[in-house]
Amino acid sequence: MPKFQAPLLLPTVIIAIVTFGITTLIGNLAFFSLIELKGLDLLFTLRGSLPASSQIVIVAIDESSMVEIKQQWPWLRSLHAQLIRQLHQAGAKVIGIDILFSEPSDPAEDQALTDALQEVGNTVLVSALALENDPLYRYTLRIDPLPVFRNVAAVGNPLIRIDADGIVRRTRILAPDMPSFALQIVRRYLENPAVTHKTTPGFQRFSQKDLLKDLLINYPGPPKTVKTVSYYQALNYARLLPPGTFSGKIVLIGRSLEAIPEPQRLSGDTFLTPFSWISQQPAAGVEIQANIISNLLEGRFVTELSQPMQSLLLVLLTSIASLTLIRLRPLTGLIVTLILAGLFFATALLIFSQASIWLPVISGILALILVYGGHLLARVQRVEQDRRRLLEDLNRDLESKITERTQELSLIHQELSQRHQQLETAYQELTRTQEQLIQSEKMASLGLLVAGVAHELNNPTSYIHSNLEFIEEYAENLASIIKVYSESGHFSDQVDRPNAAYVESLLQTLRELISSCKEGTERIKKIVLDLRVFSRTDDLGLMAADLHDGLESTLSLLAKEYQNRITVHRDYGNLPRVECYPGQINQVFMNLLQNAAQAIPGRGEVWIKTETEAEATQVSIHIQDNGIGISESNLARIFDPFFTTKPIGSGTGLGLSISYGIIERHGGKMLVKSKINEGTTLTIELPVRHL
Repeated sequence: MPKFQAPLLLPTVIIAIVTFGITTLIGNLAFFSLIELKGLDLLFTLRGSLPASSQIVIVAIDESSMVEIKQQWPWLRSLHAQLIRQLHQAGAKVIGIDILFSEPSDPAEDQALTDALQEVGNTVLVSALALENDPLYRYTLRIDPLPVFRNVAAVGNPLIRIDADGIVRRTRILAPDMPSFALQIVRRYLENPAVTHKTTPGFQRFSQKDLLKDLLINYPGPPKTVKTVSYYQALNYARLLPPGTFSGKIVLIGRSLEAIPEPQRLSGDTFLTPFSWISQQPAAGVEIQANIISNLLEGRFVTELSQPMQSLLLVLLTSIASLTLIRLRPLTGLIVTLILAGLFFATALLIFSQASIWLPVISGILALILVYGGHLLARVQRVEQDRRRLLEDLNRDLESKITERTQELSLIHQELSQRHQQLETAYQELTRTQEQLIQSEKMASLGLLVAGVAHELNNPTSYIHSNLEFIEEYAENLASIIKVYSESGHFSDQVDRPNAAYVESLLQTLRELISSCKEGTERIKKIVLDLRVFSRTDDLGLMAADLHDGLESTLSLLAKEYQNRITVHRDYGNLPRVECYPGQINQVFMNLLQNAAQAIPGRGEVWIKTETEAEATQVSIHIQDNGIGISESNLARIFDPFFTTKPIGSGTGLGLSISYGIIERHGGKMLVKSKINEGTTLTIELPVRHL
């Protein structure tokens, strides 16, 4: 086997891939799909006629029957009733009537037909679908036989599909709301005890999924291929037809071409088939239904390759053709391409004739033509490349000198650009560091101020709280003295004896005032304690801290912002004490909880969850809100310095950046998850021991 050179093999692969893509793209166009269907018609024609099913007989309503019966259409329904009884008496297993009895006639006539249908019990009537077009809407109307007929016979719809070129190639056996006319007939035929499945092995191969999709009808030949007798002959079958004509058969009753005025205009129940372009005749609807029934019984619908299989076939075809043409000259390549096209067409015809499998003939031939055209273009391109290469060789000396000089200038320019970039990066880093330092100094100063205020408030508050204890004790003593004097009656004449109820009311008011003052001092002491816990200016270094205390003190300081607006849900785990800088960690808590509150425009909820792993070497703090959330485009930038989504003047964009830096310096991580209008979850992971 010859070895292909890489410079030739690569264009060959590219040509095969591009050809496959173009063929697939064109194959999905509506006009090309119609051309591909014409290729199917050509396969039918070249295959020729097949023997028609011996299990089906058509009783045709034709011109000779109209002459013999001497009635104009439509005929009396009692005549149809007579035919049904005659066919049943002749041994017909199933009788399918392709005549739409949707309008009432003479009651006696309708009753005669009803009695015959009920008496025979093995009939199937046809329904129809009518398309109604209105300027405002379009809908499909289902037209069924009269209820009296539906009650005594099965009903099915033809369910055929007319392609854009007017040819009936596909049918559907089962629709979600109705079975087809053919399926109803086959079911009743197979339900007959006299019918064995050995005579109908093909029907067992169809699954429910197969019956619900469009199937390609395998026409055995042009119109009149299925055995057909005239209506008047069936009425007198014993005298006019050979014995056993209807015995054990499926009998279909319907109008034939001769009984339909102007058949060339396809009026009435007539349709074009793949054989019509040769025979110049359309087929009656009843004959198309006979072909569908035959396909169902024998399991010989035309198999259409699935899209993946068609793609695989095109890949193989284009690959073989491209590898074959890789070294051939244009004229030889054209001859080989024509030979490959002929072989492919012959193979497709053989497979269609033997296995009823439809290969995309037109797509395959188009792919071969495109492969040949691609190799022509590739050859032209190679010639052009050789010409350009020659010109390049002639000017190579001059270009090499220019290239060397250009490279020198490029290196100098690149070096200058790198230095400029380094300076720009250093300047930006210096600016960020300066802003972070200023922010850190502000926070440190604020911490010192808070600690100082807390200290100054703590001393007088302690004095007041202690004095209130003495005032309460002295007030109780004074109340006892007043009570004793009031009971003893030792009052001068100038002093009225006090009313006992009035005295008790004054004492109660005094007690309430003292209690209120004590409660106020307790509240001041708690605020001072929270301020001291939050600021932690007394940190001399790393210390083991209770993170729950830091969270609670931060929530206390945010009480005004959270009160009556945000509900806080606490889910605290059993955390060990964490070695950290408590003041810095509290600063992070303050930033995250404040951001959560600001992300909730109205009322909302905040969830705080703490947990630790089994080894207790790391703790996690999750702060979740149900606010407006962060967009996907901003999610990756929220920890960048100076990045903020708040209006100008409402934020510096340094809060999350500083918090991120604090957690990193503690050896931890900060993670974020968010969805628009669903909220944000920020997770802090800290090691229990600072590394």
